[in-house]
Amino acid sequence: MDETIAAGTEPVEDSAPPPGGVAVSEEASAEPKTNGAEPSDAPKAYWPDDWRQKIAEHYGAGNPKAVEKELRRLESINDPTGLFSHMRGMENTWATKNFVKLPGKDAKPEDMAEFNKALGVPEKPEGYMESLKFDDGLVLGDEDKPMVENFSAVAHEVGMTPGQMQTAVGWYLKQQQEQAYQLDEFDNQQQAEARKALQEEFGPAYKRMVNNVSAVFQNAPGGADVKNPESVYARILGGRTADGKIIGNDPDVVRWLIAMSQEINPAASVVDDGDLSGQSVENKISEIETLMQTDRRAYFKDEKKQAEYRKLLGARDKIRAKAR
Repeated sequence: MDETIAAGTEPVEDSAPPPGGVAVSEEASAEPKTNGAEPSDAPKAYWPDDWRQKIAEHYGAGNPKAVEKELRRLESINDPTGLFSHMRGMENTWATKNFVKLPGKDAKPEDMAEFNKALGVPEKPEGYMESLKFDDGLVLGDEDKPMVENFSAVAHEVGMTPGQMQTAVGWYLKQQQEQAYQLDEFDNQQQAEARKALQEEFGPAYKRMVNNVSAVFQNAPGGADVKNPESVYARILGGRTADGKIIGNDPDVVRWLIAMSQEINPAASVVDDGDLSGQSVENKISEIETLMQTDRRAYFKDEKKQAEYRKLLGARDKIRAKAR
């Protein structure tokens, strides 16, 4: 091969290329001479190194703390093009979001109406009721509707959105449910405790004693029918005492009513049929007195029989007194 090719050099005579290679002259292989200056084709810095400092000083307006603060904010940006990206992002956000301008303190009624319309606030408070829908089993009952309707007027006055209204009403209904559940639990507990206390006190006569309470309300409006919600009997026993107990679950109240029923019907406290004529009392007294005559030892060994006899005598005296 008679020629040697070297980038940017003239052919060199009388030189043989190395086997399998291309000969390069010393001048061609040397670095270009720059005489201490940077090469003319070297890239120049587009942004000054202190661009963050300059921007921070501009926005800090000579306040060292403000400048320092702006520098910290600029640390996350690689170069000024990032600032433009932030600006475009804000523009896109404003363009795609449905922003609503808040009316000022001196806003006119028509400005407020336009603002409420943009938020979806109904024109009238009644509009809230039409949009109330609950997917979690909650139901707006008839007893709650008046309260919610009154609240709608307040909600409309302050410009609540339908979503906010639904959230508020949903919270209220859940609270109502929870309170009702807790009240049921409380009532069941009080009823069980009262029944236990009275059963221990009256023993086998417990049911008879409680049933005879109706005699107190025999002449009251609605009579002695506790299942009649309009009766005085049901309204009193279904009411609540000052400490929150249902009156019919308060053992002290039940004891008082039992005592009153015994005054009205003395026989009811000692005999099962509660014969107001006193015949049942006389029959029971006769039975026990027969036992006393035929097996006096057995009578004196039976303390319950002796106590029953005393009660029967007391009941007979009361019945005779009422008859007189």
